[in-house]
Amino acid sequence: MPVQSPRLPKISVIQSFKVAAELGSLAKAAAQLALTPAAVSQQIRQLEEQLGSALFVRTQSGVMLTETGKEYLRYVTEAFDILHLGQQNLRHVAAMPKLTLYSLPALASKWLLPNIAQWRKHCPDIDLSLHGTHAQVDFNATPADFVICFGEDRYPQLDKQRLFLDEVLPVASPALLQRYSAGSVLEQAPLIHLDWGNEGRFLPDWRSWFQAKGLSEPPAQPAFSFNLTSLAIDAAVSGAGLLLGQKRLISAELARGDLVVVDALSLPLSKPYFLAWPQRSRSQPGSEALINWLGQLANC
Repeated sequence: MPVQSPRLPKISVIQSFKVAAELGSLAKAAAQLALTPAAVSQQIRQLEEQLGSALFVRTQSGVMLTETGKEYLRYVTEAFDILHLGQQNLRHVAAMPKLTLYSLPALASKWLLPNIAQWRKHCPDIDLSLHGTHAQVDFNATPADFVICFGEDRYPQLDKQRLFLDEVLPVASPALLQRYSAGSVLEQAPLIHLDWGNEGRFLPDWRSWFQAKGLSEPPAQPAFSFNLTSLAIDAAVSGAGLLLGQKRLISAELARGDLVVVDALSLPLSKPYFLAWPQRSRSQPGSEALINWLGQLANC
């Protein structure tokens, strides 16, 4: 037989093999597929030649799979199952439109998730898929319809809606505050730092906060530094140190009493958060509802 071809057989040929294997008869397979037995037999021969191996042994009562045929049937069955699943998912997509929203991870987990149930009440007929990422979103290479971004400079060509300008203020866990007197906590407690890389210049740090407060920055001491806001918040909740927390992102922790405001002085971030989207996204079902919902959420 010829050397195995890298080309895939036609789907109709593979289907004939699958039905014949399941029924154990070329004639029965032909009847089910509305083909002649000769046509099914020819397809099987073509498939065996293309694969370079016999798939059936002919018997008086029909056909029986060879070991190679049994192995090939396993792959064919799995492939058809995947195709059937794909059809079901496509029907679901057609029946229930979906919007895909990309967001910075901390905003997704600390701001959107606590309010996500409102989306179903706000727009019950549209599925919402939420993706957390720090990377620049390529709207041509991802399923993204919208992105929540820090500042508007990263997406100059997209339509945008301003959401909110956040601010930071010093917070700590009740357990940490119990270890220091009220007047010494800012001077003696460990500090938690955030490293935002290039975006760090837009986030007020401890040095700028102490300057705004008119206090000397405390002497350097062992501290924690994180590149993810959510990690820094969790560290503060665990009692690791004082955090300059973003108000919007620590609201749940403040409401539960997991974090306590140490001083009322707050400093604004240098850039607001925006919702951005390409023009094509406005034609998606539910897009106006999403824009309005996030706008209302930002104004709460």
